[in-house]
Amino acid sequence: MSNTWDSTVATTFDLLRTVGEGSLTEQEIAAGPGPMTPIDADLAQTWLNRVIQSRVLPPLGQWRLRNRERTGKRAGGPPPAINDAVILTIALILVMEHSSVRVQDMGRALQHRLTPEAREVLGIDHLYDNPFRNWYFIAHRAIHRVIATWDPYITNDGAERNQWRAMTYQERIAWEDAVDPAFVAEMTARAEWFMNALIEMSVQQQARKHRRKKTAMTIDQSAVKAGAVMARWKRDPNTGKEIPMTNQLDPTTDKPESRRVRALEADWVTKKKGAKKRNADQEERISRIKWELGYMANIIIDVLENPSADKRQHAPQLIRAISLGTPNKRIGGHAISLLDSLQARGYELTRLSFDRGYSQLKDEFHEQLVARGIPVVKDYIDRQKGITNGAIGNSVMVEGRYYCPSTPMELLQSTELWEQGKLTNEEYWAARKKLEKYELHLHEKKDNGTLRLSCPASGPSPTAVCPLRELQKNAVPIEEGDRVSIQLSNITDRQKDYKVCCQKSVSVKPTTHVQQRQKLRYGSKEWFETYRADRNSSESTNDLLQKDHNLEDTLRRPMHGLAAQQFALALFAVASNMRRIIKFEHETLVMERRVAAGRAPKPRKQAGEYLDRARDRNGETRYMRNPPPRKLVPWEPLELPPVPA
Repeated sequence: MSNTWDSTVATTFDLLRTVGEGSLTEQEIAAGPGPMTPIDADLAQTWLNRVIQSRVLPPLGQWRLRNRERTGKRAGGPPPAINDAVILTIALILVMEHSSVRVQDMGRALQHRLTPEAREVLGIDHLYDNPFRNWYFIAHRAIHRVIATWDPYITNDGAERNQWRAMTYQERIAWEDAVDPAFVAEMTARAEWFMNALIEMSVQQQARKHRRKKTAMTIDQSAVKAGAVMARWKRDPNTGKEIPMTNQLDPTTDKPESRRVRALEADWVTKKKGAKKRNADQEERISRIKWELGYMANIIIDVLENPSADKRQHAPQLIRAISLGTPNKRIGGHAISLLDSLQARGYELTRLSFDRGYSQLKDEFHEQLVARGIPVVKDYIDRQKGITNGAIGNSVMVEGRYYCPSTPMELLQSTELWEQGKLTNEEYWAARKKLEKYELHLHEKKDNGTLRLSCPASGPSPTAVCPLRELQKNAVPIEEGDRVSIQLSNITDRQKDYKVCCQKSVSVKPTTHVQQRQKLRYGSKEWFETYRADRNSSESTNDLLQKDHNLEDTLRRPMHGLAAQQFALALFAVASNMRRIIKFEHETLVMERRVAAGRAPKPRKQAGEYLDRARDRNGETRYMRNPPPRKLVPWEPLELPPVPA
């Protein structure tokens, strides 16, 4: 008779009893729960070299010395057990293996995971002579010594705050009155410099042939959930001050309800992506279902110059600049700071694309982009579409471009008609193509950025024929040129005195209508392909950063305060870049080996071929820019034929 399941299990149990009792090992008991993979000397040396390559160590020492001078403390005292280089090396190794940014894990790695050779590489082998050394305390001191160099909420010219203690409303008011905005701005600049120095170090790990300093980029924001849940009161939209509220269920007191806050820099962030309301101060009641307390990350990545190129044939798109701040605050300031960081590192931006959140910022933000010579590709909000006021020389301004005043109205309103579903995609693009012929020509561009624009019917290459303009002698004859004709009946008597019609050209300053102007013609096929590819790349990178490091789980980074979250986010961004670089190099190596062995894979999608997804072929997707209207009617079951006898 063959063994049954029960007899087989019983035999296995007998075998286990002869092997041992199955108890824990001494190493597991000493190390506690968590990863136990040894960190050897090669790995420690590699990441130590990268920390040194990032050049963050000298500024940390300078900032620390300056903070001591600011508070009147003299330099000196015993040296720390481990220096900045050691703790940064350990932290980067941990995030690369998907570990959490916790002091407990750093202490365990220092105590149990470093091999004797790795300890010698890091220069801390002399610390292991004491078996009772508190490694958690050593790691805690080391990591907060780094964070404190740019944390403005630890010490600020007489206003001190314990960053691990929640503050009452009265304490917050006293803090805001005593805070020095210049000092806070200085600390913010330090934090952003530290984050981007680590980012640039990760970018430099690419093979030299894949590094590029001249590239297109895109910017977007991504929410980072805060570990604390105690939020401040709503703010007055005019003064920016908190508005204390009383408990309506307790009529016995007229004093405001006590409200303690731990993360002063955090604010409410909508959970729903693309929500119209982004400021919780406009809500009467904050619902935890719709809102969560968090910070806002500002991320710039590089994108392909040619949006239709195959991304698999190019180096991976990486995070090039990053910062972290309070939601709905200093949005344009963060973007300008990151762009300054990129240009200081030698990058040349061929274009910068962003969504409507940046398009509706004040003119000052867009003027800063013009001053830095950065061309943009952007989407418009509703008030920026169609015909807008304030055109130059009596021309008509439509979506950032200037057109002849006799342009047909159906062309000027083509975007509005298309969004209303009155034009198909093909009809819309045909209208936009025809609209280009009515656009004013670039006559001259001066060194200061001023443009001189001329009538579309003037010059050696006119795109229109107008009764008010004579065709130049060296221009192509009317019967041979591809031009639109402006009828005399469409020209009013007053139009003959328009500057754009009677003058040779009109001047447009670089800051005129700067909020609407952009590099590509809005609504053209080139604009659609470029903007869609850039935004998809940005959303993909943000989604990878969110999911790869599980930013929704705050237990992986249980440190309070904006400065601590800036440190954690910098580590996550470095790990995200490194994984993309390693994956690309690995896939390239595998492909080279297969080709050398004569076993190159045959891709399902051939060059230049476009494969529709099944949901697109079946018309089951609504994920498109302008979906056609869908009308649903109640479903009624069909009558079945009679059952045959």
